[in-house]
Amino acid sequence: MIRMLALLLSLLFAGAAQAAPIDNSDGFWSEWSDATFAKAAREKKFVIMSLQSWWCRWCHVMNRETWADPKVRGILKDKFIPVYVDQDSRPDISQRYERWGWPATIIFAPDGTEIVKLRGFYSPQFFNPILTATIEDPSPVIYPDAGGAERERTLATGLSDTQRQEILGFIDGAWDEQDGGWSKSKFVDGQMLIWALQRARQGDAKNEARIRKVLTLMASTMVDKTTGAMNQVNLKPDWSEPAREFPMFAQEAGLAAYARAWTMFGDPAYRQAADRIFGFLENTMAAPGGGFYASYGMSEGEPGVDKRLYARETAQAIAGSLAYYDATGVVEARELATGAARWALASRALPGGGFRHAEQDRGGPYLADNVEMAKALLALHRSTGGREWLAHAQATADFIAKTFIDPATGGFIASASPDVQPLTKPIKQREDNVTAVRMFSLLSSYTGEARYREIAEAGMGYLTSPPILDAFGFLPDVLLAEDELRNEPVHITIVGAKDDPRSAALYSAALAYPLASKRAEWWDKREGKLANIDVDYPDFPDGPAAFACTSTFCSYPVTDPAAIPAQLDSLKRARKL
Repeated sequence: MIRMLALLLSLLFAGAAQAAPIDNSDGFWSEWSDATFAKAAREKKFVIMSLQSWWCRWCHVMNRETWADPKVRGILKDKFIPVYVDQDSRPDISQRYERWGWPATIIFAPDGTEIVKLRGFYSPQFFNPILTATIEDPSPVIYPDAGGAERERTLATGLSDTQRQEILGFIDGAWDEQDGGWSKSKFVDGQMLIWALQRARQGDAKNEARIRKVLTLMASTMVDKTTGAMNQVNLKPDWSEPAREFPMFAQEAGLAAYARAWTMFGDPAYRQAADRIFGFLENTMAAPGGGFYASYGMSEGEPGVDKRLYARETAQAIAGSLAYYDATGVVEARELATGAARWALASRALPGGGFRHAEQDRGGPYLADNVEMAKALLALHRSTGGREWLAHAQATADFIAKTFIDPATGGFIASASPDVQPLTKPIKQREDNVTAVRMFSLLSSYTGEARYREIAEAGMGYLTSPPILDAFGFLPDVLLAEDELRNEPVHITIVGAKDDPRSAALYSAALAYPLASKRAEWWDKREGKLANIDVDYPDFPDGPAAFACTSTFCSYPVTDPAAIPAQLDSLKRARKL
């Protein structure tokens, strides 16, 4: 009966989203390590892990009201080793248990067997019975697994018609007609926002109305009025209670969505929202020596800025800043992104083109850091026309291919090494797999290398397999990956000297074209041939010119920046599936 109680409570009690700086001066918390599990085996104790984050309201509350409670500590003293893990610093552990938090509480046997998994805040009233029941009966709780068995590696460019319609139907059914937003929970989902903007660009009137409503609501409720930071979640269905939790991924999502929406719709509220979020990154989150701080918290305990510097979060800030630069031409955003990338190459680079998460990683390397950095470096190549960034992006992509691909399934594993020795089965995190597929797909277009295309198709094969499609219904990110594999990216090349202001004006107009997937190139013939010479550009004697191309056709040369959007539209690359 207690086993069932634990399962039901873990499914019903959900915390806000993540944890906080913690005082361990009394030595209550042990570290997540092989040594801790070895000690648990010697002393015949359970390991109980609290997985938290810097900015999580309910993590603060549980630390104060539950973990510090004398009765809780009395039960823990003789039978448990409490372990604190900051999920921001350990993407491998975070991604293994992300469906349970934050905070997430996991009870292990000494051999690493998972006994109980609890989601969110637990008061002592509910926590103590679970601890005593675990002591009395340590048999593992059997949790439902929504996914299916992994299938063998297969190449795919997309979903079946039935699969696609099921996902589209799920997204459509999730729409909150009363308050706006996809579901009653108001999370900032960057992939959802970009997918809806893309559908609007393709002429989907229903999704245009929805994305405009959501962005308008978010601009007034989710962009913090004091700091300009983008909240990651609103606690009320009517958008009336932003959680004041500001992880970096939410800043990237907000910048990318508002910047593109402003170029599409011209609503000044969208430009203002983008300006404010970028101002927050520039004034609060940019570290003096380069790179970006990890997150910001203003809820329970008001922890403020988490000044740790991670490759993943720096890459997210780079990508968001460049989306803002592309749309607005604000040079400070490009320069800030460039400086952050140089910091990452100097301070977080690994041999062979990869990146570590922090100054010293206890686990890793992690897919999350490397796929976000590869994406950011490819964005720098797009936004600056600089060839060095394409070379760095390729090096990181090659590191990913060598380090993180599961040859049996074609999917990407989260970490190159196990969390601790008892937990050796690798995991594959969906969002990072989607990012990897999208990045390799675009990289194959920039380089012309078929091996990157094959990696993307194998990754898409995994995204169309039971562990994804049977486990999740809300999958706009998979639809994005499919769309980008099935269609060439919008391709525009500026042919002209990089020190010619006319070339620069044409390139700025090309960058502002509001699609996430585009291949923008700047060919200064003094630098030699482009990486992928799939187009033979004609000479144009009257100065710099822009050419909009497909694999079989190029437009007439365009010399007026204002004519570029119409020229790209005429190629009909942003088409409905």
